[in-house]
Amino acid sequence: MMADRPVAEPIGFDARAGDFVGLAIGNLLLTIITLGIYRFWAKTRVRRFLWERTTFMGEPLEYLGRGIEKFIGALIVFFVLVVPIFLIAIAMVALKAGGYSPATAGLLYLPFYIALLWLFGVGIYRSQRYMFSRTSWRGIRGGMRHRGWAYGGLYLKMVLLQVVTLGFAIPYVTTRLWNARMSDAMFGSLPVTADAEWRPLLRTFVTSWIGAIVIYAIMLGVALTSFGSLLGSIKPGAPPPADPGAMAADFAKFYAIFLVGGLAIALVMFRYYAAMLRNLYGHTRLGTMALAIDVTAGDLLRFTLGNLALVVLTLGLGAIMLPYRVYGFYARRISTIGALDIDAVRQTDLAAPVQGDGLADAFDVGAF
Repeated sequence: MMADRPVAEPIGFDARAGDFVGLAIGNLLLTIITLGIYRFWAKTRVRRFLWERTTFMGEPLEYLGRGIEKFIGALIVFFVLVVPIFLIAIAMVALKAGGYSPATAGLLYLPFYIALLWLFGVGIYRSQRYMFSRTSWRGIRGGMRHRGWAYGGLYLKMVLLQVVTLGFAIPYVTTRLWNARMSDAMFGSLPVTADAEWRPLLRTFVTSWIGAIVIYAIMLGVALTSFGSLLGSIKPGAPPPADPGAMAADFAKFYAIFLVGGLAIALVMFRYYAAMLRNLYGHTRLGTMALAIDVTAGDLLRFTLGNLALVVLTLGLGAIMLPYRVYGFYARRISTIGALDIDAVRQTDLAAPVQGDGLADAFDVGAF
């Protein structure tokens, strides 16, 4: 008789949208009144709200971060990153005024662009490090083994690899960066291990990419052949259309083609993204406990369209609900497989950062 397979236990998340609305509106008003300064405390309140309504093995998470930590981190980034950018921009203007060609000035600017890419990678790592260190469960917090400087170098190399391979290295790059970042994490005395494979993703990625190109080519061909006269009628100097109603109908058909084609492209690309998420989470473990995520291309398409509709129909105000929607989308689909010896878990001895994830804020990394 075959042994029973381990049962997947979903992560608990019981936050209600109605409760989050009040928090989000309050954060928005206070951020406006303080000319943006309150945004650091606003993000902290959002994280605390989401964490406290998330349960792992029946016990709630706790967020220990403080707004002042994020504010101090932002001040450090301002003087270390924003001020130098401003000074370099002034230097570039001076070089051009001094007779240097734009190409020469751009070449001198290249090391700065490379440094920004490296810092972007550092920001991604340090954002995860900060949130892990401020996440507690049963009094035990998470952490990361390093400070992110080496990860920044790896991120830079992976970006360059994507460029030279015209994007075909994306599955390799994604899994390599995930494995490097997650395998540096710990929860208390438990290590996080990640060994996601890129080869199983390659076929899905290539077929999705080719499918998107084919759909776009068909969409463009149909639009050009069916509505060539429409495109000609809107050229400068063209005579006014004899039937404005027919022209409006043609415009509607023209946009309908691109709408349907855009949805089809999104669906085939989400097919890869869903497979990628299942691969990443499915090859990540916390001690002896495995993770899994139940997500499909249809889930991602409906979620994305819902977010777009929420923002458009509310003239942008609905964007305050996106942190709740993004966090909830993943929290409700992630599950654990296996068990942990809770009594054997000890507090981590990893050092926690003393300031917030200001570098990530500067690059707008993360949804919440």
